[in-house]
Amino acid sequence: MKRFILCTLLIMFASLAFSQTANIRKEINGIVNGKKAIIGIALYKCNNDGMLNFNGNKHFPMQSVFKFPIVLKVLNDVDKGKMNLSDSIFISNKDLRPNTWSPIRNKYPNGNIRMALSDIIRYTISQSDNNGCDILLQLAGGTAVVNNYIHSLGIKNMNIEKTEAEQQKSYNAQFKNWTTPISAIHLLQLFNNKKVLKQYTYNFLWATMTETSTGSIKNKIPQSITVAHKTGSAFYPHNFVTNDIGIMSLPHKQTVLYAIFIMNSKESKETNYEIIADIAQIIYKYYCFQAKRPK
Repeated sequence: MKRFILCTLLIMFASLAFSQTANIRKEINGIVNGKKAIIGIALYKCNNDGMLNFNGNKHFPMQSVFKFPIVLKVLNDVDKGKMNLSDSIFISNKDLRPNTWSPIRNKYPNGNIRMALSDIIRYTISQSDNNGCDILLQLAGGTAVVNNYIHSLGIKNMNIEKTEAEQQKSYNAQFKNWTTPISAIHLLQLFNNKKVLKQYTYNFLWATMTETSTGSIKNKIPQSITVAHKTGSAFYPHNFVTNDIGIMSLPHKQTVLYAIFIMNSKESKETNYEIIADIAQIIYKYYCFQAKRPK
């Protein structure tokens, strides 16, 4: 009798999980259908098998999302003793290119300053500073070194080939820095499971990612929800790119990894941001609570 009851409960919970996945897919389809854009999405609930994805194996330009794997490489070097977060890095006037997004340059327009490595990382992640990104790339050894590092982690469907400066020289350069939504989730898994960084550098990057000031992921969910994430966007005329990948910590110790990529969008910038906010709202709605499984 006990075995029968347990089997019945397992079937019931499997049916609920299947129904939940079907409802999530239906609601996301309602958001993306009819949009004049190519949209890729991958969602993974931690401690739960399976991943929900839309265009999960399609290549999407990362734009500033590629700053996340770059910083992982830099922090891996910190873990190995090659650098320290407290290191004072010289930033010359030439390092602060004009005509690009750079809060560092806005604060220090003449350059020729010294800044702690930890602060350059904060500018690069939480404020998405393009000049800070290329300074970190130089410290890491260049795009090829970062690319090889990411591939060494088993993340094969991700490519980093161009610096921020190179990306901005031509429209097509952005497509050299690409990932699939599923590979973005796999990299987030390695980070979240503390497989790539030591506790100290993990804590530092986690806190920095929760301070991200760009994007719309929290626009339609309670502000009390913690999201550690990295955004990336480019607003070419009538051809927008808007991305967001991250880790959402929900009540009751529920954690969801997400990767949302929008490319070739003919929608407005505001519509792209709303798509991401709407998907975040669905994540909160369906993943916030989970029925207890039988022991």
